[in-house]
Formats: sequence, C-alpha cells, structure tokens
Amino acid sequence: MTSCRVSPAPDDLSVVFACGSDASLAAERDSFLVSGIPERRCLWCRAVLPAGVRHDAKFCGKRCRQASWRFRVCRADIEATDRAMTFAYADPPYPGKASIYPEKSEVDHVSLLERLTENYPDGWALSTSSEALRDVLSLCPRGVRVCAWFKGPRHTKSRRALVSWEPLIVAGGRPLRVDVVQDLSDGLVARGRFRCFPGAMIGMKPPAFAEWMFRQLGASRVDRLDDLFPGSGAIRRAWIRYTGKERAIAE
Repeated sequence: MTSCRVSPAPDDLSVVFACGSDASLAAERDSFLVSGIPERRCLWCRAVLPAGVRHDAKFCGKRCRQASWRFRVCRADIEATDRAMTFAYADPPYPGKASIYPEKSEVDHVSLLERLTENYPDGWALSTSSEALRDVLSLCPRGVRVCAWFKGPRHTKSRRALVSWEPLIVAGGRPLRVDVVQDLSDGLVARGRFRCFPGAMIGMKPPAFAEWMFRQLGASRVDRLDDLFPGSGAIRRAWIRYTGKERAIAE
C-alpha cells in the first residue's frame, strides 16, 4: 500500500503493467542500458542476471526460484461473458493508520469511493480495517458485499481481543456460473504478508488473498485490473499469474 497514483509517469511501468496493459509486457521483460543493450533480469527480484548464466535462465539463483514457486496463484478459470471488463482494487492506508506509512497523510475515502463508483461500473474491491468498516461502508453505494479475510492475529499486548481479520468490500463484478457447484465463499483463511516478496511492506496482501479477491470480482483472463495503490507490487505480480501473462514476459 502506498499513495494513490492516478496518472503514472511514462517511466513508471509498475502501474501500467498492473492495469493489464499489453504494451507493458515488453517493457517488463526487457530493461535497457544507456547504450541500448538489453539486460536480462531475474523474473522474481528483477536484478540483472549475472554474466555466464544459461541462455534460458529466468532467475538469478535458487532462492529467487523457490520464492517465485511459493508465490502460488492459480490461472483464471472464470469464463468471460460478452466482453472484457475493467475492475479496480484499492488498498489504501486504512483510516487512522496513515502514520505508519512514509506519506503520513490520510486518504480521502469520500473521493476514493466516488472515483471507484464513477470510473469502474464493472466492479471494484476495497480493503479496509474492521475498526473502520462502519464509517467506510456508509460511503459505499447500495448493494456492495462485505467479505472477510481471516489472516490470524499479530500477537501483542492489547486491552481488547486481538484483531484477526480484515473486511474486503466488493461492488459489482461478473456473475459466476450457476450450472456448477460453487467453491468460492465470501471468507478466506490465509496468513498475512508474503515476507520473501521483493519490497515486502506493511499491509502487503499475500497471493492467496489476491487470487480470492480476483475471483470475488469474477475476473477472467481477458479483463483488466487497475491497482490504485500499487505499493509492493504483489497484486501486480499475482494478476500477471492469474491472467497467464507471465509466459509472455519470459519469452
């Protein structure tokens, strides 16, 4: 989670790629030196691959290869309907928690909810805290769904019961099939931050959460997802794997 970036600069490829732009596949795949010579980069940590590695090497070493393998996100199995859809995911600093982030500034949730509602009629998802749920939910349009991510408590001294879950507010989305038995529920039990992710930070969502959130929206491989608060880039990486675009990066 970090501050919202509405219009990414031309050299800021992380937001463009998170939004599902095909044009950024080549940019993510190839980074260029000043001389114009292409660099080969590790698909996990993005470090330049050392000289002498095999021509088909994708990772800089065993550690990155194993970490990438553990970052499991299944491919989308939801079928697109009559058209591709555009969704958004917002994971801003939660109300009253901005002080733990570098920006130190609260997010205007009134403007954020207006933007989500106006710009993403196909559907959107918003993460918030259980403490702030009542206030945030009052700003949402009618018909939103509240899902629960049970991430487990962070053991510490507290005057009240430790918080072990976070709400995910979902609006719209593609309807799911009704001719099959549904295995998707509005609750997820999964541990928190994927700590070996490059750039892991406070509030980062694990791959299991990302896949669950995509499915709540009914997202398919042909859809687009705008990650409004990119932060660590974990949602971007999960979306790449969910939509099957990782192969295009490696080629």
